[in-house]
Amino acid sequence: MPTGSNQYKLYGFTMSPFSMKMRTYFRYRRIPFQWISGEHANHVAQTKVETYMVPVLESPDGTFKNDSTLLIDELEDTFSQRRTTPDNEADAFLAALIEDFMDEWLLWPFFAYRWRTDEDRLHNSKWIVYENFGGSASNPAFQQMSQFWADRQVTGMDLLCGSFEILDDSLHRFLTITEHLFTNGMFIFGSRPSRAEIAIYGILSQMIIDPAPAALMREKFNMTYRWVTLMEDLSGVEGEWEPVSTDADRFRNARILDLLELSGTYHLPLLAANAKALENGEKRFSFDVEGQPYTRKAHNRHAGCLEALRKRYSNLSGDSTSALHSALEASGCLGYLAPGA
Repeated sequence: MPTGSNQYKLYGFTMSPFSMKMRTYFRYRRIPFQWISGEHANHVAQTKVETYMVPVLESPDGTFKNDSTLLIDELEDTFSQRRTTPDNEADAFLAALIEDFMDEWLLWPFFAYRWRTDEDRLHNSKWIVYENFGGSASNPAFQQMSQFWADRQVTGMDLLCGSFEILDDSLHRFLTITEHLFTNGMFIFGSRPSRAEIAIYGILSQMIIDPAPAALMREKFNMTYRWVTLMEDLSGVEGEWEPVSTDADRFRNARILDLLELSGTYHLPLLAANAKALENGEKRFSFDVEGQPYTRKAHNRHAGCLEALRKRYSNLSGDSTSALHSALEASGCLGYLAPGA
C-alpha cells in the first residue's frame, strides 16, 4: 500500500460525478490517497493528461491518468483486497455493464437537469467557481466567472444532450428501479459494493445537490436520495459477494433485469449509433427509442466504449455466457454485445 508522500493523488471537484465516483471508490478500497480540488486540480487536468477532464489520478510513480473506468480496472488489478469486481464472472460483467450505462447514458439526463433552468444554472455555476477559488467568494472575479459559466450552458443544450423528454423518461424509469432496489438493501451483488453502485453514486451524488433533481428525488424517490448520502464513505463496510446471475431463481426475480432493459433501450443503442457516426465522419446521429427519434451530436467521449464492452463479453467463459444469455437477449442487450449471436 502506498503511504505518506508515495500516496495516490486524486485531482477532482465535488461538482464532478466522476470525481465523486473515484473518491468513494478509494475510500471503500481503503487505498491511501490525497484529495486535491480547486485551481490546482484544474491546472493538472489542463496540463497533465491528453483529454481535459477530471478526475485525474497521479500514481505514486508520478504518472497522470484519467478515465474513471480505466482507472478502476487498473486499481482492481493492483490491489487484491476489497475489490469492487464481483468474484462471480457473470456478475462482474453485469457490474461493468451497469457502470458503463451510468457513465455513458445517465450522464446526459444529469447534465440536462444541471443546466436547464436559470435557478440550476446559477446555483451550479457559483458552486463550480466557489470550489475553484478554494472557498473565496470574495474574489473579485467570482461573480463574473459564475455568470460566464451560467451563460455558456444556455446554447446548444438540445444538440449536446438530445431530447429532454427521452432523457427525463429514462431517468424516471431508472429512479423507479433504484427506489425498489435500494429499499431492500444497499448493494446489488451481496452485502458489499460493486463498481456498479460506485458508478450509480457518482451520477446521483450530483443530483441530490442540484436544485431541480434534488427536489424531484426528495419528493418521489426518497429512499434513493437517502441511499446516495450513505454511499459517500463506505470505508467501514464489510460484506460478502452473493452470486446473482448464476442463481437461476434469484436472477429471474432480480431488479437488475430492469436495469438491463434500460441499457438495451437507451445505453447500448446510443453507443452503437455514436460509433457509427464517428466512423462515417458524421456530426450527428439518430436512433429510435420506443417509437421516438433520439437525435444529438456525436461525441468522442463515447468512442471505444462499445468495443470495450464487447471485449469483456467475449472474454467470458461458456458457463457465464450461458447464464447471461436469456437475460441479455430479452433486454435487447445481446445483439449489441455479441452481433450475430
